[in-house]
Amino acid sequence: MLNGTTATVFIVIFALEAAVIIIGNVFTIFVFKTQSALHIRRTCLLLINLAVADLLVGVGEVIVLITDKISGSGIGLLNLSFIFQAFGSCTSLMFLALISLERVYAVFWPLRHRVASARAYIFSIAIVWVIGLCNGGLNMITVYHSQVDRIYATVAGDLLLFLCLGVICGSYLSIHSRLRAKKPELQASHTRSTREQNLRLSKTFYIVVAVSLIFWLPAFVVYTIKAFCWQCFSPTILRFVNALHLANSAVNPLVYSFRMRIFQDSLKKCWKKRQQSIELRALPVNRQ
Repeated sequence: MLNGTTATVFIVIFALEAAVIIIGNVFTIFVFKTQSALHIRRTCLLLINLAVADLLVGVGEVIVLITDKISGSGIGLLNLSFIFQAFGSCTSLMFLALISLERVYAVFWPLRHRVASARAYIFSIAIVWVIGLCNGGLNMITVYHSQVDRIYATVAGDLLLFLCLGVICGSYLSIHSRLRAKKPELQASHTRSTREQNLRLSKTFYIVVAVSLIFWLPAFVVYTIKAFCWQCFSPTILRFVNALHLANSAVNPLVYSFRMRIFQDSLKKCWKKRQQSIELRALPVNRQ
């Protein structure tokens, strides 16, 4: 058990992270929904769903904190944390894998990527959510039905996450090899521009994936071992890796704001609109 001071510190950290996750990802959804270019909107559609998955992690943590405060029991905290955050995190990682595949397609076949149908994106997004719901349902069954061993859900989830990790690593290794390839540019100027834009966007997503894995892997390792050995880790370590786990869902908006021009442009437009709104509201007062 944690002492009162340590427990309070972790509660404050979790509350701040949940607030950053919710605010950052809600704003991310709003920004990416404003994009008008067709080939950018398709990629933004994936990013919006990634933000929604991360948003679920933050909402789940808020529910966990409220439930634990009201009940004063660790049972609600454990159950809700396991279901909501496992569902959100697993779905988020699957969207990272889907985005990595989309980046491979964009970098290696830029012309086909520009004219690709939106149906393929919608179908892929639906598959990811269905798999995420199935994984969340399996976790719920193991939590609320004691006759079902939780190890089965842990193994199934780990296999799914390892598959996503393999897809991500393979995709970005292939993109990295293309980035280092030195081939003469024989394409038309608009083709070169498209290729360069895709490469820059792929670099940004490479940073997003790298940062996400840094925060996500410790929790993945600890929670996997914990499923087979309940007493291998102290409560302090479990709270610490959970804090890292939550940080994984909060860093993406920060990366976007520093790396993506479309995100920066949208931020500037929102700021200008806010300033204009303030000035318009102040006009009647100034006239008087």
